[in-house]
Formats: sequence, C-alpha cells, structure tokens
Amino acid sequence: MATTRTFTFSTLPPLRDFQFLTDSSGYVLTQTGQLHRFTGERTTLIATPPEFTISHFYFRDQTHGAVVGVAQTPEPSLRQGSIGVAALPLLLLLWLAWQHRHRPLVRSLFSGLSGLLLGGGLLVSCTGWQQYRTPDPTSPHASLLSYSALGPFSHIYSPNKGQKSFVALTDNQGGSWETQQLPTNFYPTALTSMGRNFLVGTYANAQEGPIALHGDGDLFIYGTDARHTPRLANNSNQRPYGISMSRGITGLLVSALDSALYVFGSDRMPTLPNSVMSGTPGNIYVLPATLQAPSRLIDTPDTVDVHSLSQAQTGELWVTMADRKPQLRDRNLVYAPLPTKRLLRFTAGKWQPVTVPPYTSFEQIAFVPGTSTGYLLAATGEVLETRTNGTEWHLLAGSRAIRKLHPWQRGITWLQGENQLVFYPTPTQK
Repeated sequence: MATTRTFTFSTLPPLRDFQFLTDSSGYVLTQTGQLHRFTGERTTLIATPPEFTISHFYFRDQTHGAVVGVAQTPEPSLRQGSIGVAALPLLLLLWLAWQHRHRPLVRSLFSGLSGLLLGGGLLVSCTGWQQYRTPDPTSPHASLLSYSALGPFSHIYSPNKGQKSFVALTDNQGGSWETQQLPTNFYPTALTSMGRNFLVGTYANAQEGPIALHGDGDLFIYGTDARHTPRLANNSNQRPYGISMSRGITGLLVSALDSALYVFGSDRMPTLPNSVMSGTPGNIYVLPATLQAPSRLIDTPDTVDVHSLSQAQTGELWVTMADRKPQLRDRNLVYAPLPTKRLLRFTAGKWQPVTVPPYTSFEQIAFVPGTSTGYLLAATGEVLETRTNGTEWHLLAGSRAIRKLHPWQRGITWLQGENQLVFYPTPTQK
C-alpha cells in the first residue's frame, strides 16, 4: 500500500523544478541550473553541457532525457526564415531602383510594380489563408484548421540579438550529451516527450525589460519516432522539424485520453502578411498525435497567457491564467497587472470561471491521468484535492510553501519550500 513520502535535499541550493520517475527517485534542477539525480534523499550531480544554462529538463524514462537553455554569444547571422520569402521580390525591386535611380522610366516602373506587389501581398495575406479555417460547430470559442506546416525552419527575433538557445539529449542518464543549437534565438520555455521524440516550445520574450515583449513562439521536434508521424523518419537533430505557432508557448500537455498534444501560452501575435495561425485567435492549440491537420485552436475569454492546463477524466479542460495582460502604453507594450490568477473550466464548448472559497487566485491545476482525482495549487501555497473531476474540492495540504505540482501515474508530487519534495499517492492507490 503506497504512502506519502517526503524527501528533503538540505545540501542542495533551492530547487527550480523536479521530476519523479518512481515514487522515490527521479531528477531535480536547482535554481543555479544544476541537474541532479536522486534516489531517496541521496543525490548525484550530473555533468551537463557547459555551452548553456539549463532552464528546463525532461526524462521520458530513467535513461533518455533532454535539457534546454540559453547562452549569450556573439551575434548570430541571419538564417533562412528570418526574412520572409515574400519580401525578396520587393528587395530586388529596391536594388534595381537604386542602380537606375536617375532613369524616370525605371522609377515609374518600380513605383507601379512595388504598389502592385504590396497590394497583392496584402490581399493574399488577408484572404488566402482563410480557406484553411472554419468555425468549430461544438464551440463559439474554437476554430478548426485544415493547414499544418510541419517541416524544418528557423526563426529569429532581432531584439534577442546575440542570444543562442540550445537543446541537449542523453540516452545514458546524463553520462554524455548530444548538444544542438536550436534554430531560433527565442527562449526555450517548455519541454516534454511524445513517444520517443522530445518537443521543445519557445517564446520570443515574455518578460518586461530592455527587450520588447513579443508573444511569438514555435514548436521544435527532436527524434525520428515516426509511428504516428511518418514524415519524422527524415527528421534531423541538426535541422529539426517544427511548427510555427505565432504565439508564445508556456507549456505542453500530451494527452492519452484523446491522443492529442495541447500547446498553450499566449494569444496570437499578428504579423504581416498574416497566416492561418497568426490570423486566428486562440491560446490553446490542439494537435492530433500525427501533428498534422485537422487541428483546433481554442480561445480563452481574454488575451492573458494560459499558465497551466490539465484535462479531467471527463475530457474537460481546466486552465489557470496569468495575473497580467499585455497592454499598449505610450507606444510600448507592457503588462497590466490583474487582481487574480483565474481558474477556468472548458465544458460543453464554453468557458466557466471557477472559484473554491475562500480561494480566488490559483497557480496551477493538475489532474492525475486515468483517475477522477485532481489537484489545485492556490496562489497562497495550499493544495486542494478533488475526487469528482472538479465538481467538489477540499483542502489537502495547508502548508503555504508549496510552489509547483507534477502529476505522476500513481499520484501527485509537489515542491515544498526551497528543497523539499512530496509524493502523495492517489486515494485509490493508498
């Protein structure tokens, strides 16, 4: 019979994240970027690539794992994908006009052609992609997309000048690593596995500061597991396949319940020319296991980032939202603070706000897959439990020091205080 277990790592710096792989072993990441393997309260430091500081990690089993992070390096050169292909003819026209700038006929021809090209581009960007989007008959908050651009590409955000992002893969418990530079200078912000492949989500810039906010992001895939997606048989770690999301990614959820990948984060980042992704509102992107169309975009009631997402046994989606929203102020994009981190439930195609008195603000929602049990982390640090798919909640842990939840196949785990982990088995496992 499983029992609650607590593990204290008093010799380690404060923990940033963790992952249980059994009820008493797994991996932890410190706030200083060091990765450790633990068995009980005994830890072993893992030597990780020196090229970058780790921000996220994920192991799909005891031996196969990945880490991601960023490092400051000299300015990268522009790569394919950093300038739209549609701009090349216009650049050619500009060059021709410069070479023959004193000839009136060339100037007139240039003006006419550039106007035609610009007008045609705007027309195509406003109308061409709409054939790939249809309303979802089951919900006014969702759209169905029949277009999916899965393939290799790169993406550069010029204000992130000088930044390089990395991923490293191991197949021997971190004994050695294969390190690759991500084909972007966005921040890696999410990491998980799907089958034998690792998925990396990115966000151009989600923080206020000297670099402008930018809610753009992409999904990159590492691995050649082609059981659900035959095209991945030709995938390469040096030039990985990916999907442009046109929105910043804060998390990834692989659901066995409906064989789908949930990509969540910011709302769209409109661009010119528009695409089906940047032209469709929504901050939850639902892809089938094939990673191909048809897919679905679900829009929460506001432009606030989705902070966490989980799926109940009923199929309903639950999300917690950030406590800030982007706002244009003095021609600068900044965040406007919100009073709470809202909890929302997507049921019967509609969003319903949820409160659990006396709590009104929530950090994270997590249902244990295959059970009716779920856990809710209040902004004050307490944990609530439901055994009825969210119909009723009760207080489970009154500590105000709990900072992060991770469901596991046999229970819920959480980070408490600076360096304490708790494994709590689901009631049916006790």
